[in-house]
Amino acid sequence: MHSLSALIETSFYAAALAAVGLSAQSAGVSGQGSWETTLQARDINGDGGIDAYYDTALNITWLANWNTNGTQSWNPVAAWAASVNLDGVTGWRLTSTNDTGLPGCDYSNPGPGGTDCGFNVAPSSSEMAHVYYLTLGNKPYPETGSGLANTADFVNMQSSSYRSGTEYAPDTSAAWYFYPNYGNQQRSDKSSLEFAVAVRDGDVTAVAERHALAMMPAGVAGVGLVLRRRKP
Repeated sequence: MHSLSALIETSFYAAALAAVGLSAQSAGVSGQGSWETTLQARDINGDGGIDAYYDTALNITWLANWNTNGTQSWNPVAAWAASVNLDGVTGWRLTSTNDTGLPGCDYSNPGPGGTDCGFNVAPSSSEMAHVYYLTLGNKPYPETGSGLANTADFVNMQSSSYRSGTEYAPDTSAAWYFYPNYGNQQRSDKSSLEFAVAVRDGDVTAVAERHALAMMPAGVAGVGLVLRRRKP
C-alpha cells in the first residue's frame, strides 16, 4: 500500500487550497472529451429540469449538481450520499477509487504521474479520474492548459477536492479524494473537509419510470402500459 508522509500530504494540500479559488464553470467545451456523446441528461422528477446525467461509458448516473452540501468530512457526506432520494430514486453513493496497492505517489514535474496516486493518474483508477480525463478531456498539472477547463453541463462543479467513498486501506482513518484543479488523486484524513457528488449505478430512467407507474392508480398505470406496447 501507499506510504506517503503526513507532512508532504498536508503541505501539498494546504498549498493547493491557497493557490486556487472554488470556481465553477457553467458551460461545457464542445469537442473536448467525450461528454457530448457519453453524458445523457435525465429529468428524474419530470419538472423539466435536469437532475442527473447518465454516463454511458461508466454505466453510472451522476447528480447534475456537484455542490449540494458545500464541504464536509467523510462520515456525514457519505451518509448524505446514501440518503439521497430523488422522487423515489434511491441507491446513491459517493464515487469509488481503485487502490492498486502500488507504493507511493508520483508528483514528478514533469513526469508520467502515479498509477492511482499523484498527478496524471490512470483514468481507470477512479470514477472521478475517468470523468476528468476522458469524459471532460481535462489535463493534469503541469501540462499547459491544466485544470478544470471543461465541466460539461454539470452544475456547480468545483475546482477543489472531491471526496471518494473508498477508504484508504489499511489506514481507515483516511479516504481517497480527487482534486480537479490539478488532476491530482491521493488520500486525506476523514476529518478533512471536501466537496462531494453522488452517483448511482446504472441508468435512473427505468427506475424513475417504475416509480411513477407505482404511484399511479391501477387503471391509469394499466392504460399507460397498453399504450407503450402499441407504440410502433
